[in-house]
Amino acid sequence: MDQPIPICLRVTQPDIELWERLQWFRQQPGCSWVDQQNNLRSLPELKISRRGAELILGKSRLAFHPNMALIRAINILRGGSDRFLDATQLKAGDSFLDATLGLASDALIGALVVGESGHVLGLEKSPILAAVIQDGLKHLSETSFQARTEHKKKAWTSLVHAASRIDVRWTDHKEFLSRCPSKSIDVIYFDPMFRRTFRESDGIQPLHQWSEHSPLDRQTVKDACRVARKRVVLKERKDSGEFNRLGFKLMSGGRYSSVDYGLIII
Repeated sequence: MDQPIPICLRVTQPDIELWERLQWFRQQPGCSWVDQQNNLRSLPELKISRRGAELILGKSRLAFHPNMALIRAINILRGGSDRFLDATQLKAGDSFLDATLGLASDALIGALVVGESGHVLGLEKSPILAAVIQDGLKHLSETSFQARTEHKKKAWTSLVHAASRIDVRWTDHKEFLSRCPSKSIDVIYFDPMFRRTFRESDGIQPLHQWSEHSPLDRQTVKDACRVARKRVVLKERKDSGEFNRLGFKLMSGGRYSSVDYGLIII
C-alpha cells in the first residue's frame, strides 16, 4: 500500500457523538491525522457534523449520500429494470464482490437484491474513501430524510437495511483476488471509470482525485474468473476498448446510455 495520506480532522460542534465518530476515523488504517490548527491548505480536511462526514480539499467536496441508489431502488421495487442487475444477474442469497467500491451506489443495489441471506463485500484502495463510505453506510439510518410517498419511504428503508449488510474493506483488489479461494464468490464486479473524470458530473469530479486511476490488468481479470462462480462484470464508458482488451463480451442494450457492461460468464 502507498504511504498514509495526511488528513485534518475537524468536528463542527462539541458533541459527544461527533467526538466518538472522530475517534472512529482516527482508528481507521491507511490515513495519518493532523490537528486542525496545524492544517495546511494543501491537505484534505474531514469535517464531521450532524449532517455526516465531508471530505474537503479546496473547492472539491465529497460526502456519502445514496442519491442515485435511492432513485434506482424506487424503480426496482416498482418492478422496473436496472442495467446493473441485468448485467450481474444477482439473486437473493448470492455473494457479490464490488472490487472498485467508489461511492457504493452499485454495492447498495447489490445488497438490496441479495438480501439478508446474501453477502456483499466492497473493496476500496483509497483509505480515506474507504473510511468515508464505511462511515456513511453505518450512519445512513441517522440521515435526515422525508419521504413524500410510500414508494420513497419503502425504498429508503430498504437501502438503510442494505447499507448495514455491506462489508467495506480498504485493500487493493489485485492483492485480494490473488489470495481468494477458487469458486468462492458468485459475482465479481469492476467499475474503474473514475480513472477518467466525467466533466459533466459534479459528483464524480471530487472523487477522481482521491480514487484509484490505474486501468484493470489481465492478471486481475484472470484471478476474478478463477474466484467467481457465476460471472465477472465490467462497467466502462461506451465504446471503450477495455472490453476487448480484457476479454469481456459486450452486453446488448443501453443504446442511449453513456456506459456499457461487459460480461464473462463462468
